[in-house]
Amino acid sequence: MLDLSHNSRTTAHSNAAVNALVDTGIRGVHASMGPHFGEWDGQWPGDVERLVQEFHGANDGLVTVRPAALSTDEIAGPTIAYGPELAALARELGVWTSIDAVFGVSSSEAILRWKQQGILDPTLTMIHATGLTPQAWEAMGEAMGEAMGEAGVTVSLAPTSDAQIGLESAIPAVDEALAVGLRPGLSIDVEVALASDMFTQMRALHAIQRMRAVNAAYGTDAAPQRISTRDVLDFATLQNGKEADVLVVRADDVNNMPLNDAVGTLVLGADARNIETVLVAGTQRKWDGALVGVDLDALREDVVRSRDDILARTHERETAR
Repeated sequence: MLDLSHNSRTTAHSNAAVNALVDTGIRGVHASMGPHFGEWDGQWPGDVERLVQEFHGANDGLVTVRPAALSTDEIAGPTIAYGPELAALARELGVWTSIDAVFGVSSSEAILRWKQQGILDPTLTMIHATGLTPQAWEAMGEAMGEAMGEAGVTVSLAPTSDAQIGLESAIPAVDEALAVGLRPGLSIDVEVALASDMFTQMRALHAIQRMRAVNAAYGTDAAPQRISTRDVLDFATLQNGKEADVLVVRADDVNNMPLNDAVGTLVLGADARNIETVLVAGTQRKWDGALVGVDLDALREDVVRSRDDILARTHERETAR
């Protein structure tokens, strides 16, 4: 799970975010970025080196750290936009970089500029990549690492976010990615407002791409170029960085029976309720349908208390204005 942490207003916020990943036992990535708006200590990107030194490889390698940035300065100014300075820092630290809000013509121009600057390479993950120009996609597909011998950046599509929120063209760019040889991963994006499971993302992308393919061929003799359930399962697993982690899904639950096609059932029938067991690096995190080592009643109280505290402080601030 990648936490694109763009609200770390102090080093203490960053430390708490990373430690939360460690405490859960999840295989997680802390992608550190400065806040878009409001007051903060200005510790980013200088604090990235400390975070990498202290936390990269924490919890026996389950937790890693990388910088994150926006693709352009349109949303929050140049401070947190990707460019040569951040690229040099990431290369010096030997880590990847996640780039968010990769949208439209301005991001397309930025991608071509990065190519000219020599900072477009396979260590970059482009999030969304919605509404990009053909020239930008070609550059992303051709990007070569200096010593990596592999083509292309990585792309993380956000199927429900792009479509539901209406980001740029609102169409997940799976066809564009595949056309230049890039097999995308999948992203939740805004987990507080969208379904936070990969079953939903797989189904949404599968439906949207097939709609596009059939619509493009409608009224012609062309055969629609449909992606398969095996494709979207690949996007949600191998293309997101599959490691020694296992999910066991019940095939005999009422919504899955009878099992005829395991891949089809996972993509089109199953959901989070059917996950029986989760192993992360061989350690049980969910067993017999229940989370391991989690007091749900206490967690529920903490979550509600945190929500109420945030709302109260927000109300106090608004009242004081």
